[in-house]
Parts: sequence; structure tokens; C-alpha cells
Amino acid sequence: MVRSTFVAVAALAIGAHAFAPIATPAAARRQTCAYTSSCRGVGASRSRLLMSTVERPPAEAEAAPEAPGADPVRVADIRDFSYSEQYDDLFSKPLVINKPVPKPSEQAQANQPGAKKIFMSKVYGVLKRNRFFNRPYGPQDITYAIFFAVTHGLCLLAPATFSWKMVGLAFVTYFVTGCMGITFSFHRQLSHRAFQTPKWLEYFMAYCASLAIQGDPVTWVSDHRVHHLHTDTPLDLHSPYEGFWWSHMGWMFDEEAHDQRSPTMSNASDLLKQPFYRHMQKFYFAHVALKFALMYAIAGLPGVIWGGAVATVFLWHVTFFVNSASHVWGNQPFRTGDQSRNIWWVGILAFGEGWHNNHHAFEFSARHGILKGQFDITWYMIRGLQKLGLATNVKLPSRAQLNKLTPEGTAPQLAYQPA
Repeated sequence: MVRSTFVAVAALAIGAHAFAPIATPAAARRQTCAYTSSCRGVGASRSRLLMSTVERPPAEAEAAPEAPGADPVRVADIRDFSYSEQYDDLFSKPLVINKPVPKPSEQAQANQPGAKKIFMSKVYGVLKRNRFFNRPYGPQDITYAIFFAVTHGLCLLAPATFSWKMVGLAFVTYFVTGCMGITFSFHRQLSHRAFQTPKWLEYFMAYCASLAIQGDPVTWVSDHRVHHLHTDTPLDLHSPYEGFWWSHMGWMFDEEAHDQRSPTMSNASDLLKQPFYRHMQKFYFAHVALKFALMYAIAGLPGVIWGGAVATVFLWHVTFFVNSASHVWGNQPFRTGDQSRNIWWVGILAFGEGWHNNHHAFEFSARHGILKGQFDITWYMIRGLQKLGLATNVKLPSRAQLNKLTPEGTAPQLAYQPA
């Protein structure tokens, strides 16, 4: 049993290497590259195009200059296009990916030949890339697939190793890596800078998030900022207009599509300036292996299965539902212009992340559950730290900002008194 356990841990560690971006040589980091897909080169990985020399803060950065010869996005020409038509137009020329493009026309998308309505939603998806067959598979795609299969497969052993202690271990791991990690750190603090904490606390929470095995801090933050810049357009990494499967997890198994839309990590330059985040990026796989070794040290094989695989897989799909379910089902109390929606069960499972329409309306807000009755445990944690003096510059939408995005004739019941 001990030997089989170490074999499982080794397989997980090898698979986890896919989540660690390849270390970029110093010479490559000194190069300059226009922020367009044409700079990738054939088969280039975004990790090898990491632009650590970019100094602009990504949330407020001005648009970078276009690459010489790049055909600029003609906004007026594609404003009334369906998602499929926008996709065909944008990908027919060198991409200018640091400028937002208009949201696709919902009506045009519904009338698009081949578009299929996602179950119980108003969103019509269309297949733009082959999902499984007749498509190229890069080394990263294969490694991801193996790692996902092994981790999900370990969950099948959960009934044979069940005990309430193991359920408790899984829940604690899920909370530490999910609430303290992904939602508090990677999402609200690092991606959107909704608040500040002392560096020791910031790094501790970021480390917790890294053990969720959703990628190192730089990669996760970079991808998420791309999503907000291009939400629900063809340049979004996981637009629901390409179908529920694609937005849920299919996008992670298509390295070519990912690198077209996000070829560099220059939008996370604020993290790349810090040695801690560069370390986590370079040695991420070692920390993933350490997580499973720790679970084995705590409770042996049952610990690896419950604290490692079960907690990880459950949190994966909860996070994936924020990208998929929260962009097709639920309500939209604020005018965001995209498909982001509030959905209560994702709000509970994802520690407040399911109030997704609120978030896309006010992405800078430390609180997502801004309406009455919206449970947001991550906000309660932030608020508690604020009272202790450990969270500062905590941002919330003002009355004017709320009114600007509130549809006429509606009066949402707020959970707080805005300034």
C-alpha cells in the first residue's frame, strides 16, 4: 500500500508540472514584444514569452501600441456581429489582444447557423474549435489531461477510505485553498487589488491558493485579467458562446487557443516584480508535490485521496462553475453588457464568487454579495481582517457607481450603506 501511495503521489507531481510555467531565460525576459498574437511564433508557449519588463499596472494600464503592420480592430465593423462572426473576423488577421472589442450581438448569435441554446439559458453556443478529435494536442494538453484523469480517478477510491475524519480533512483543505486561497488571494486581492494586507499575510494566502492546484499566482492572475478585459468575446479564454463545456473546462485542454488569446503574462507585471511570485512560478510543481506529501504525512493513503484528490477536484469544479454556470444561468441586477449572472448555489459553494454579475459590474469591489441576502464568506473574512487592522484600502462601490449600472425602474436592496 505504501508503494502504491508513492506511485500515486509521483504521478500527481509529474502531472502538476504542467501547471508550472516554464522558467524563462533572463535573455528572453529582456526582449520586447508587441502585445499581439503575431509575436508568438510557431508553437511558442506563453510562458516563453513572459514579459517581466512591462511596468504598467495592468488594471489601469493604457493600451500598448499596436504591432507594426497589425490591422487594428474595426469596432464599428463588428459591433452587430454574432460571436461566431466576430471570431472569424478577429482570427483572420493579426490579433490586437490588449484592446477590448465589442460584445457580440445576442440576437445575431441566436440566429447564427449551427448555434445551440445552452440548457435553460438564453445563451447560444457555437462550436469554433474541435474539442477532442481532428485537432492538434500539445505536450501541455496531454499532461493536463493525464493529471486530471489521475486526480479524478483517485476520487473513486474515496468510498473505500471513508471516515468522518477524512471528510473533515477534505473540508478544511477545500476552505483553506479555496476561500483563503483562490477567492481571497488570487481573485480579490491579486487580480483586482480590492484591498491590501501586510506582505507576510498576502504571501501566506497566495501560498494557500497555490495549493489549490489551479496554477501558480502569476498564471492565474494573468488569465483572469484577460477574462475581464475580453469577457464573453472571442478573445475571452472561456467564453460561454463556445458552449458550456468549453467555458467550464474545455479551454484548459487547448494550449493553441489559449496562447493565441493570452500569449504573454505582461498584464501581471506587478506580481513578476516580486521574488516570491517568481519563485512560485518557477518551482510550482514542487509545491504541488509537497501538498500531496503533506496529506500522506497527515493521514496516509486516505489523506492523499480525501485531502488531496477529493478536495482538489471539488474545488476545481466549483471554480469552473463560476466561469460556466455564472455566465449562463441566474439574474442580472446590474447592466454589465456581458453574460455574467448571479447564481445562489455557486455563491455558497464558491465562498461568494457566484454573485458574478455584481462582480463584473464592480470588479474592484472587495465585497461580491452587495445585495441583501447574498452570502459572501470571503467578504466576512476581509471585513474581519479590516477590523483587526490587517486589511486596508478596502474598496466598495459608491452610490454613484451603483446608480450608473442599475437599470431604470429597479431598486436593488443593498446589504450595506454606500458612500
